[in-house]
Amino acid sequence: MKFGKHIQKRQLEIPEYAASFVDYKALKKLIKRLSSTPVIPALGESSYGHDVLDPQTSLQANKATFFFRVERELEKVNTFYLQKEAELRLRLSTLLDKKKVMQQHPQSVSKASSRYIALEEGLKQFSMDLNKLEQFVEVNATAFSKILKKVCYPPIPFS
Repeated sequence: MKFGKHIQKRQLEIPEYAASFVDYKALKKLIKRLSSTPVIPALGESSYGHDVLDPQTSLQANKATFFFRVERELEKVNTFYLQKEAELRLRLSTLLDKKKVMQQHPQSVSKASSRYIALEEGLKQFSMDLNKLEQFVEVNATAFSKILKKVCYPPIPFS
């Protein structure tokens, strides 16, 4: 399966994370567009009346455009990750506090009690959510690796 399809599949499997995945398809389109055009002028710039940029200047401008977009995607992914990590840390702390209270009074808590069942369910849900975050990190790391590889190995000239 192509990676672009794989990342779409993962977004469907974890819909609450979908908007925070790297926009792999858009980055691939940007690479293609930059490699087939001499330069993409900055917003508001007009090439009318300007000389055609030399290849080195064109290459640098296209690289800057590409890496600016990659950095924005990385910021989006990282911000989401840090938010989820903080949420999971808080939940884990709460769950461990509840477990500690139960361990201090083991005679008052049976495996059939609602407190024990709630803690067990909370730990299971925490484990599933942690697994989702781990998958999110792995897929995005692979996406960035593949995108950068398309630019660097073999070098795709941006002009």
